[in-house]
Amino acid sequence: MNFLAVIFIRFYQRFISPYKGFRCAHACLHKGTSCSTAVLDIVKKDGVWHGYQKIRTRMHACKSAYVALQLNAQKKDKNKRKKKDNGYDCCDPSAACDVASCAGRGKNCDLPDLPCDCWP
Repeated sequence: MNFLAVIFIRFYQRFISPYKGFRCAHACLHKGTSCSTAVLDIVKKDGVWHGYQKIRTRMHACKSAYVALQLNAQKKDKNKRKKKDNGYDCCDPSAACDVASCAGRGKNCDLPDLPCDCWP
């Protein structure tokens, strides 16, 4: 049984992992070994049966790392959008702002539902 597990893991590492297009989340977040390498080490040391709990723990840690990376990516994306959106100032006359008060500042806005922050 352990021999088959090692063969399957090696097959995965050689033929599937390089072409899947992403990296192990646990290895990416914690800068360590990939889950396939860690599971291979567990199988070699403890076997599949006795190392089952360690393998489950590693897979759970990898899932948690994936969630943490996703949250981090969402925060970065949100910050980028905030910085990008800071270019508006609502100098649209229909928003009750005076266009002349924004002249020469390089400000422009075509979103009348946003608050006016262009008064001198």
